[in-house]
Amino acid sequence: MKQSTTLAFAISLLLGSQVSYALTPWQDGAPEIIIYTSGGAAQDKAYGEVVKKTLSSSGTLDIFDDVNPKNSNVGSRWTSYYFIGSDKLGAGLAGKKIILEKRIAGAAGYGVLPVVTQVAIEHLNIASSKASDWTANGTNQWKAEISSTNGSKYLTKKVSDAGFLGIDPNALLKPGTENYPVPVNEVITGKPESKWMTNIKSVPSQFNVIPTGGLVYGVGVTQDLYQVLQVAQKRAGILPSTVKVGGYSESDLPTLNRNVLGSFFAGKIGNWEQFTFVDQATGKTKSLLDEDVLTEAGVAKPSKNADKLTPVGVGRRNNGAAIGGVAYAKLLNYPGSANSIPPAQPTANKATDESVALPIVKSPTGTSDTGNLLKDWQAGTNVSGYNNVVDGAGNARIWGLAFNSADRNNSVKADGTGGDAWRYIKVDGYAPTLTNVAAGNYPLWAEGTFIYLKKNAKDGLWESKTKLLKTLADDLGSPTVANSVNTTQPWGKTGIFATTADPRGFVNDVPFQDANPVVPFSHIGSDGIVHLEVAPVADSNAKGGLALQLK
Repeated sequence: MKQSTTLAFAISLLLGSQVSYALTPWQDGAPEIIIYTSGGAAQDKAYGEVVKKTLSSSGTLDIFDDVNPKNSNVGSRWTSYYFIGSDKLGAGLAGKKIILEKRIAGAAGYGVLPVVTQVAIEHLNIASSKASDWTANGTNQWKAEISSTNGSKYLTKKVSDAGFLGIDPNALLKPGTENYPVPVNEVITGKPESKWMTNIKSVPSQFNVIPTGGLVYGVGVTQDLYQVLQVAQKRAGILPSTVKVGGYSESDLPTLNRNVLGSFFAGKIGNWEQFTFVDQATGKTKSLLDEDVLTEAGVAKPSKNADKLTPVGVGRRNNGAAIGGVAYAKLLNYPGSANSIPPAQPTANKATDESVALPIVKSPTGTSDTGNLLKDWQAGTNVSGYNNVVDGAGNARIWGLAFNSADRNNSVKADGTGGDAWRYIKVDGYAPTLTNVAAGNYPLWAEGTFIYLKKNAKDGLWESKTKLLKTLADDLGSPTVANSVNTTQPWGKTGIFATTADPRGFVNDVPFQDANPVVPFSHIGSDGIVHLEVAPVADSNAKGGLALQLK
């Protein structure tokens, strides 16, 4: 750590402050290199871990996050890392003062379209920040609420140096489909990004497309729906009779198969009166809404709409989100197959529309937003701004399903207590674990990518920038980094993983080991490039081969 930084830290301790300064603009001046990146939040934890462990010199990292005034989420739109480049980066970067900025506002779509079309978008600008601009948010961490009233102080319009996605970029560049990215409103102007192009069909050849690690995705459901599904599946003989309602171990999770999930997300099942099961004890068809089912589940009836029907809540994703692209491909073969069924269209965000919609369909714009939507549906609240329907009793409690990465809401305990009021379910009888992906049993996963120009004559620092970006992308595909950030849920370990198709020759263990998350499957097509719409197959060169993994 530099002498001035060390001295500042010592003074702060003497003053009784918990704030320390590793590398800040007001202490250390402007950076020598600024790199702007944009894309989805799927690998947020891994991104931060690579910055901390590989890119930055020890003790030099400060982190700057935005606060979204709409929901108080920290870092849900922008994060900037300010650090001194580590020796691992080599000449041109080691010892340099570097700002690496990460924009996730707009999700994966903003890691593709503005990058390949070289359109400037809003990025976080901390290079000339003063200490008074930020509030301490922990050691060497800072936050600031950014809105239309102060956006010009914190944001700058720049072309992203790189884009990062949870899938391959060509999966999103499908003009006229639900995958094609659409612009979000700028903070400063309140209007959509200008110069947005609607006809880009592929990544131009002058761009590098670097594969990163894979990521496990999941289906979350409101807690009441989770418990009702448990009761129904116990009575139907799908779950063991010993399952305790609310339990959250792997054997407790209810399951829905791909055809049923595809039907929900295509909007083909609009109300819960349509969804029934056969009670093995009586041989009779039962509704999830029957009083005895609700009593056993320990939940109240959800809200009815203006037509006295109980709407299904469907949480898809905004156009251009990787999570949506994965779910649509895996559940609906959309848009890769001719005549495939698209996901249901979003319901207008008005109480008058939601009160008659069957199903109620929402498109949250991020992973945090998705969790907030499920919480609102469970509680009948509208913190997220997506749950506007109110029934005659003044409630808006909806049984809903939504896509998310599988590593969220990880403070729920095995007995079902704790965490936010939504839960993951199994798909085709398997929980969203790394082990189940490695065995070929769990379908909702995809490889990520980084994209950036191979050459940029306008930028004299481009060689150094791309060297850092390549290091970042490679580490995101490393099993060591994956293991350091992966989440242990009561039903198993989940998160990101490496593949044996990586040219660095990662080897998968048989049996699979969570500590070495390497999977012997990939979506690499005959052209040697990752394609989400290609069915994953085993890597014939995987040294560990395949291992059958039963339930």
